[in-house]
Amino acid sequence: HNTILIIADDVSPDYFGCFSPTTDTANTPNIRALAARGIKFTKVWSAPVCSPARAGILTGRYPFRTGVGGVITSPTSPQIDTTEMSIAKLLKYYAPITYNTACVGKWHLTSNTPLKRLNPNKLGFDLYSGNFNGAIPNYFNYQRVKNGILDTVTTYATTQTVDDAIDWMDTMNTSKPFFLWLAFNAPHDPFHLPPSSLCNTTGLSGTTADITTYPEKYYKAALEAMDTEIGRLFAYLTLNNLMDSTNIIFIGDN
Repeated sequence: HNTILIIADDVSPDYFGCFSPTTDTANTPNIRALAARGIKFTKVWSAPVCSPARAGILTGRYPFRTGVGGVITSPTSPQIDTTEMSIAKLLKYYAPITYNTACVGKWHLTSNTPLKRLNPNKLGFDLYSGNFNGAIPNYFNYQRVKNGILDTVTTYATTQTVDDAIDWMDTMNTSKPFFLWLAFNAPHDPFHLPPSSLCNTTGLSGTTADITTYPEKYYKAALEAMDTEIGRLFAYLTLNNLMDSTNIIFIGDN
């Protein structure tokens, strides 16, 4: 079986109707449908900040054992070492059936310096394409690292993440199963107005003053946009007869 691990950034169960008893939740029909036909885990431990949480997921170890005990904010912050045994290395090199492996989206396990831009690949990913830092400055304009090469992306980040995932699945070796680490930046700040094609933006002007006054509305809009793009990914899997053979795990990083 294939596996897709979807990681939302800075989200809790509060905004999901499949977990929260309140009605003030984001419009996330694809995630709700996934929960309805799958298994919900309601008691989960996680690190309270991004980098340690991701170090734990990647290695299966307590984050402090990897040295990543805090948020990576500079080149001198403790960072993941390429000698760590990662889930990607296990599946790529040591599993009885070797896997295609990809990591797209937020990394935040090493600093964005030239000598470290290939570290995701050294940790077992055939493809890495996304942003290295804890947050992007602008969802419509940010730096991306793709297999060690730095470029600038002006496509909406949530859309670009799914684009990169689909582009990879279109070109991967179909004789092997795949593991896809799909790490959205959403709904982490900066709060913003997503494209209207991805969510209901009625009443949202997108001005700085409006975002400052109603941050929760923009937070929910970013979640809805992410859910829409997850739906596009599911449609791709269905079209290519991959949905029934793929385990899909949706989590928040903390």
